[in-house]
Amino acid sequence: MATKSTKSTKQRPLYPRGVPSKFSSDGVLQRFPGNTIICHLPPNSPLQPGLNTVFASLSSHPVLSKLIHLLPKDSWHMTVLGGIHGDKATPGKRPPGFQGRSLEQVTEDFSQKLRQLGLELEQQGLAPPYKMRIRGFNGAKFFIGLQVEGATAEEEKRLRLLRDRLSDTLGLRLPNHDTYGFHITMAYLLRYIEGKDRKMLNALFEKHLSQVQLEFELGAAEFCTYENMYAFVRLFYLGQGRN
Repeated sequence: MATKSTKSTKQRPLYPRGVPSKFSSDGVLQRFPGNTIICHLPPNSPLQPGLNTVFASLSSHPVLSKLIHLLPKDSWHMTVLGGIHGDKATPGKRPPGFQGRSLEQVTEDFSQKLRQLGLELEQQGLAPPYKMRIRGFNGAKFFIGLQVEGATAEEEKRLRLLRDRLSDTLGLRLPNHDTYGFHITMAYLLRYIEGKDRKMLNALFEKHLSQVQLEFELGAAEFCTYENMYAFVRLFYLGQGRN
């Protein structure tokens, strides 16, 4: 007699990740406070013209524009090491060792540790600038963006070492630490993009790939706080004191 399998099929969430935590299902920006270590994309970066073209194509697309929420251009950045998010009003999943502490307490603790580490980066060969290159567009499962890596194998190794030093200094190491892919996010998905819509998105990527597949530089890493996905407020540059 055959027995029924007790293995349950994991159902996909109704909306892509980021909804409703960062954006509501109808695209309204949500409060999502936290801290992070990032490199903003400079306004004069050679990557900016290509990104502006992609932004224009997405925002004017009759179908895709309704499925995504584009981020402001001045928010474009590459995350070096994600920090902590969520407070009492918007609780987030906290890594071990960070439960029960307010976001403000964690930010102050991180600030003190990062100011000290910043003074050591040059001696450790981890100071900016960081030479980067675009690998291509990401898989767009829950956001649209560009995959980024060090322009050389040595530079990629240097960035990974920087992540390790930051992680060790803060006592913050997430499960995906070693596999994390550097990226620049341009938009969040409000709905899954599939079927004909996915073909249209892939065609848009193919059209613009040559305009963004280039090398560029990023400056000093910044310790930032944020209230939502629209703005990342710099507290200071690592290694450069208050600014």
